[in-house]
Amino acid sequence: MKKIIQLLFSICFFSSTLLAQQANDVAGGYFLEGVKETTSGFRLKPNYTFTFFFTYGGLDRYGSGRWSQEKNTIVFNSRVKPARDFKLLSARRVNDHFVTVKFTDNNPGIIRGIECILYTARGRQKLFTGDDGIVKFPKNEVDSIQIFSPLFPDHPFTFIVTNKIQNNFEFAFEKWIAEVFFEDFTLLLTNNMLVGQHPLLNGKQFRHVKDK
Repeated sequence: MKKIIQLLFSICFFSSTLLAQQANDVAGGYFLEGVKETTSGFRLKPNYTFTFFFTYGGLDRYGSGRWSQEKNTIVFNSRVKPARDFKLLSARRVNDHFVTVKFTDNNPGIIRGIECILYTARGRQKLFTGDDGIVKFPKNEVDSIQIFSPLFPDHPFTFIVTNKIQNNFEFAFEKWIAEVFFEDFTLLLTNNMLVGQHPLLNGKQFRHVKDK
């Protein structure tokens, strides 16, 4: 019996040591290569946590969570994405001839060019916000408003209008709008590189090269 316990202990110790060594071998910074004017990367830590960053122009995105290894595949998972990425500041009836959708933020650059799709009994209409973060549709009874930001395409939002007399809506970004969320996102580990899709860029093959 004593020998069996010693054997099991040795196996557990060897396995944990091997896993720790594998984590240390994989751990490090992996940086995106071959994409102009874009800086992005993953930092994998030996304790199986990771951080992610993405910078393009004046836009900074970030993420974090846990990573795991399945053979030559690295799997990324983060906290659960909140249900809403925009918060409603006000919804009211205004005596004019428009349905107005407005966005408010301290950074004027992120309220420009937001795609708003208005769904009504008469169909759908699409407009983009100007520099003031405002769109004005012809007045109609609104069923829902779909919102797509070009800076945060991974955070689409649909607002259901329950009070049909309302025609003036003001929204703001939630504080986590710049956070990138991962759910079983995978990259292939090969030759000190992480290869595969990028969480924010279109395309199927990107390389993140390990920093030496």
